[in-house]
Amino acid sequence: MAAAPRSFRDPPGLRRRGVGGTGRAGRVAGRVRRACHFRFRRGGACAAAAMGPFRFIDIGINLTDPMFRGIYRGVQKHQDDLKDIIERAIQIGVKKFMITGGNLQDSKDALQLAQTNDMFFSTVGCHPTRCSEFEKDNPDLYLMELLSVAENNKGKVVAIGECGLDFDRLQFCPKDTQLKYFEKQFELSEQTKLPMFLHCRNSHAEFLDIMKRNRDRCVGGVVHSFDGTKEAAAALIDLDLYIGFNDAPWCGVKSTHAGSKYIKTSFPTKKKWEHGHCLKDRNEPCHIIQILEIMSAVRDEDPLELANTLYNNTTKVFFS
Repeated sequence: MAAAPRSFRDPPGLRRRGVGGTGRAGRVAGRVRRACHFRFRRGGACAAAAMGPFRFIDIGINLTDPMFRGIYRGVQKHQDDLKDIIERAIQIGVKKFMITGGNLQDSKDALQLAQTNDMFFSTVGCHPTRCSEFEKDNPDLYLMELLSVAENNKGKVVAIGECGLDFDRLQFCPKDTQLKYFEKQFELSEQTKLPMFLHCRNSHAEFLDIMKRNRDRCVGGVVHSFDGTKEAAAALIDLDLYIGFNDAPWCGVKSTHAGSKYIKTSFPTKKKWEHGHCLKDRNEPCHIIQILEIMSAVRDEDPLELANTLYNNTTKVFFS
């Protein structure tokens, strides 16, 4: 979804921020596999949603994942239904899709996909869990290739990222490597003048330290995957950054999740793939509306007003 503007009425300690996906006013439009699910309990979801007034921007959508082509662990399990996935999202009001680049090759693939649709955009960067790739050959060359993809495709590439720190998954990349190449990627933002799509999980002290040293090297951005305290959030807000929260990482909102009681909308979903249905445990951008319903309920705000705030903030950060 989008970021909250300065005029946005936030709870104590969380003034202003949140962009894109499922965030504070932010990550609601978050990444596809983590985004949010939305279906109408009565009648057809898409038909009803198409008449809705909401506008969304999904800022963290992993459309390069083969699962959106029906491929799981290298095996084609069902037909490619990417067009249906996009259509469901459009029906509920998604206007733009930011396809996440998770490493050099993923950034190239995200750009290639973004070039197929006027509603698609992409990011360029290396996710913290994949930063070891910098050292497989030549770190400087890897960085320059990322820069080339971003610099030569302005208009389609709208952010640097996904980059940051993730100390919950050090089995994929050591802490020292993450720290080194997170800071290195500020060169990309500095040279391209693009905002950053940032990742911070269980790493708030180190993340904040790096951000403080490099804040003047980037024009702004959103810190998604945020799982810290109110105080940590306030520190990021003071750096004029937006924050995105993950309500349901890697899955839809389940009945066991705290926010599920606020959901009013849902899509027809099957455990086994069937044409015209969402697939259980595969999060889609159409589900973003569930997060809006949860956020508006816990904040006691009008859903349309909140959706407009999120949309306008995301536009300000990534598309202005």
